[in-house]
Amino acid sequence: MAAEREDRVYRFDPADASGVFLGLGLIQCALVGGGLVISVAALTQGVPLPLAAVPLALGAAASFTRLGGYAAWEWLPLIGGWTWMRVGRGRRWFARLPLVPDADGGPTPLPPCLAGLSIIEVPWRGRQRLGAVRDAERHTLTAATTVAGPQFVVQSRPDQERLLAGWGDILNQFAVERGVVTHLAWSDLAAPSGLDEHRSWLAGARHGEAHREASASYQELLAGAARVATAHEVIVTITVARDRLGRRSGAASDPDGQLARALGSSMDALLRGARTAGLTAGDPLTATEIQRALRTRIDPAASRPTERGGRLVERLGLVTAANAGPMALEAAWRHLRVDGAYHRTYQVSYWPRLPVAPAWLEPFLAGGGVTRAMTVLFCPVSAYQSRRKIERDLVKLESDAATKEDKGRRVDARHRRATQSLLDREQELVAGFAEMGYTALVTVCARTEDELDEHAEIVEQLAREAGMELRCLDGRQDLAWAAALPLGLAPRNLLT
Repeated sequence: MAAEREDRVYRFDPADASGVFLGLGLIQCALVGGGLVISVAALTQGVPLPLAAVPLALGAAASFTRLGGYAAWEWLPLIGGWTWMRVGRGRRWFARLPLVPDADGGPTPLPPCLAGLSIIEVPWRGRQRLGAVRDAERHTLTAATTVAGPQFVVQSRPDQERLLAGWGDILNQFAVERGVVTHLAWSDLAAPSGLDEHRSWLAGARHGEAHREASASYQELLAGAARVATAHEVIVTITVARDRLGRRSGAASDPDGQLARALGSSMDALLRGARTAGLTAGDPLTATEIQRALRTRIDPAASRPTERGGRLVERLGLVTAANAGPMALEAAWRHLRVDGAYHRTYQVSYWPRLPVAPAWLEPFLAGGGVTRAMTVLFCPVSAYQSRRKIERDLVKLESDAATKEDKGRRVDARHRRATQSLLDREQELVAGFAEMGYTALVTVCARTEDELDEHAEIVEQLAREAGMELRCLDGRQDLAWAAALPLGLAPRNLLT
């Protein structure tokens, strides 16, 4: 008799809380150490003990107390970034409209949070061309494609595991030494779709006289389904960087051309991997399709085909380089207004702490009747870098454990779990599985500020039910919103 198959479960590594010394981060060590040095110096100068202890007490308070959901020391970079945004980028931005439109369209006007980006076309597969987002500041190129798959939730458990393994193989091929790919991402835009198209089809497909009671019952069913009907658009992006070209042939004489060829070959590898994994991947998006995707993410409600509001170019589908970007932007502490839509962006600060099934994220992705986009970014880590990081973290954890034991402090369960997680990761690396740095951003969109607060609470609750914790990126809403767009702007400081 064959043994029963054991279902596979998936787990996330715990967040790195080991710090620099005894669980304290660099800033905390600087605050406590600086306060201690000042207090000792004051005592040597004859300052009374109560007054001399004030710097140490202030440093400890700034390191360990919490204010408004943040550690006290975290307010320093937040306030600094907010001040720099007001002085540098500015809270408000308006697109400059030419008096006489350029016949060639010109570049897409973009706000400061998207500075340096331009949407271009590069050669691909001979005479074909694909759209790309060029970042002049970071010297990167990003291509995008739409990806769909079978109905994941209704698949059998083995098929779900097979699809996830296929996606892992796609990511695994880019975690190589001297690879040109800096990061990949998938971005899922979920918005209430209604059932207007189905109602129109139903009205045109009638033959004969409908049964009154049956028709009324079906209309009641449609009315209930329309409130939760959700449309999804999934875009996968891949980004290559010029500094990854190294000493490749032609990199010195024609770096832009070499980078474009590297982007084309990387996109081909992504498409082959997606189709091998059982996913449906279309051709790379053209420049016009990238512009249309950007317009949709700016104001998802106004860009829906069934929506009568919005600008005329949106209702007609005439999105060009001149009108693909936002017309106005206003940043606040906890939200961002872009044209007629309000956005609030979160980071997934904690992933599920318990093992999860393959379809654990489905209730959150279902939408809940609100408009939101979830973007997950992956940064490939080469085997050499991964080994060095694992060894460094293991030495740090073992050193902290030895220090705690010498001082009579216990090594808690979180410390032991972090150590075991590193040992498991080392075994996986030896077995051939690549390491990925990753982070996720969730953007909620609404028509008014009150509606945004209501929808944001719904999304936060759905995240808690899925085992995740969302953290609003206060004071950085413009940069966070830009990073969540499928344009290749990965927030390096957020990748974990």
